[in-house]
Amino acid sequence: MLNHHWRHFLSNRKVALYFWLLIFFGFLSVALFSSFMCWNETRPGFVFNDPILRLIPAVDFSIVTMTFTTIPFVSGFLYFLRRPKKTVYFFYAMIFICLFRTTTLYLTPLDPPIGIIPLTDPVIEKLFYGNKVLLKDLFFSGHTANLILIGLILNHKIYSKAVFLCAAIVGILLMVQHVHYSIDVFAAPFFAILAYKMAVKVGDSTLLRQSKV
Repeated sequence: MLNHHWRHFLSNRKVALYFWLLIFFGFLSVALFSSFMCWNETRPGFVFNDPILRLIPAVDFSIVTMTFTTIPFVSGFLYFLRRPKKTVYFFYAMIFICLFRTTTLYLTPLDPPIGIIPLTDPVIEKLFYGNKVLLKDLFFSGHTANLILIGLILNHKIYSKAVFLCAAIVGILLMVQHVHYSIDVFAAPFFAILAYKMAVKVGDSTLLRQSKV
């Protein structure tokens, strides 16, 4: 049942139409990005001689990494769904993240780091990648960026810090497992912050301005 925030937000037919279009394009961008990722696996790339990874022996932390990724992401998303403003920010930000990652992955064709232990997630692989384990999902780290994005949109004194801590842990574990180069992880906050700021600017100037929530 819709709470009063959503009832007020969707009471304007024009706003409601634009909102459902935003949802459509949000899911479309994810679908197109998933197709791009599968194609990206077929491209030749180069191996980056990462001085940080050279110092770290590869260890499989797949279960821990996915736990620290999935719980904050799903919890944050469910929290957003109670609030139109944060939901709008989330979908705009995810569209921008998909655009950024498509661009950076295309411009920086990398082969996986030496000694990589593939990060496995059967649910994501089945839903988005045709049961394939991706190895070239590299610059920049989507796991790290998405968690930082969740923390920024939450904008909560305690919860945001907890999510940022999870993002830091995930980033470290991705490097330990040699799933990502260090530059992939270090660059993720920059793109997450940029996506958030753009989402707020676009959201406030379009849907949220008209709805006045």
